Amino acid sequence: MARLLRAAAAFRPAGSKLGRMAFSTSPKTVKVTFVNVEGTRVTVDGAVGDTVLQVARQNNIDIYGPCEGGGWDANDYGSGPSCSECRCKIPIEYVDKAGTISKEEAYVLSQCSDTTELSRLSCQIRLNEDLDELLVAIPEWDTQSWWETTN
Repeated sequence: MARLLRAAAAFRPAGSKLGRMAFSTSPKTVKVTFVNVEGTRVTVDGAVGDTVLQVARQNNIDIYGPCEGGGWDANDYGSGPSCSECRCKIPIEYVDKAGTISKEEAYVLSQCSDTTELSRLSCQIRLNEDLDELLVAIPEWDTQSWWETTN
């Protein structure tokens, strides 16, 4: 323990009267703005490591996504997305920052007639610090309420 405290002291400015160093245990967050077809925007904080779909659900933003990114049934589908219900569009400047599309996600998106280079499944985008200020467009066809199907 004494060795650790000496090491930590090396990071304090010379002559500092600070006692113990404080370390934050709060998760890092980024800003995510969701916009629907009417243009209504809602900006929320999302924890780095959470998916866009998780952030939407945590903030009562209704994106339909019944498989939750894990398939309907692990015995039938395995892991990864098995539906396309939570697809969204993100700005071109965030496409590379959102991570590589898995072969499962690419297959699911290939089955949708409205897929573009901006299309992603919100259950597959894991937030990272490069995604701060991310804009997520919720498509007009997303009319089924997640909340109505789970209650």
